[in-house]
Amino acid sequence: MTKWICILLLASTAGYSQMGARSFIPFKVKSELVRKESEVKIDLPTDQIGTDKANSSGVIKVLVKNVTDSVVTKPFDVSSMETFGLYGIGNTNTETFQNINASGKLSGYVRPLKMTIKNVPNYVDISFSFNVNASNTDSLAVKTIVFPDVGDNSFSTTLVWNWVFGQDRDFYFVAPFYEFANKSIKGRNENENRSFYTLNSSVGISFQYLFVDANEDKISLSVSPYIAWVNVPEPGKKDYRYLLTGDENSTLMDNIKSAGVKVTFQYNYFQIFADFRDVHGNKSELPVKGFGGFHPNIGVVFNAEIFQR
Repeated sequence: MTKWICILLLASTAGYSQMGARSFIPFKVKSELVRKESEVKIDLPTDQIGTDKANSSGVIKVLVKNVTDSVVTKPFDVSSMETFGLYGIGNTNTETFQNINASGKLSGYVRPLKMTIKNVPNYVDISFSFNVNASNTDSLAVKTIVFPDVGDNSFSTTLVWNWVFGQDRDFYFVAPFYEFANKSIKGRNENENRSFYTLNSSVGISFQYLFVDANEDKISLSVSPYIAWVNVPEPGKKDYRYLLTGDENSTLMDNIKSAGVKVTFQYNYFQIFADFRDVHGNKSELPVKGFGGFHPNIGVVFNAEIFQR
């Protein structure tokens, strides 16, 4: 008897420049019901079976079959994984909590490579995510720039190389990743509306532990350090400086570097994440209060699968 345990987790929790909820990439781990039979000798007293069958000790030895069933999870099988998928994500994060608003996005993935190298299963994910629900208000927040997932709309794509270790009910994922994100930002300063775009890139590695219990519930914990860059391209640089400083010619830099780590806990289709990023730059380069230094983004994620092939 064979059944499939559908395990939902992050794209190996990769692609963390998008500092809101990460896209989920579903995959499956095969398990089967294993039945074991063994023979056990037991002694029965003579009053139960008759004295004519008893031995000199007054008992008789009887052979009894012992049957036990157990669910055994097989080693990770990359060949059984789906190649295409589309799913929806709803999430709330620090910014959306403040605005009593939730962010929704359409996401998907393609797996062009699924292989085993030196007995280690590994696969390549190319995922995308498109967020069309605004979470920023008319007053521009620094987090709207720092975290690509917080804002008017954004598109991101992530390349992840997942390496899978372990079997039975314990799996360990190591996944280097690269993510690119583009988003538009609108804001108002002194009753004047402006807008600009940002280009976000991040590189990092994800370490994830996954446990599948006897009830087929999935529990995952991941830690993903990364470095990231945010660039404001033309023709929006003047609007970007004006919205944050009130001066189109200010010294506010338009190439922003940062480093951070994202910690994620997931139970089945529900995820809690905490994203911490440190933005690098001195007061001359970042003359906006609260721009440089530490920035947290904390939230929850819900996933809804649309299709897989």
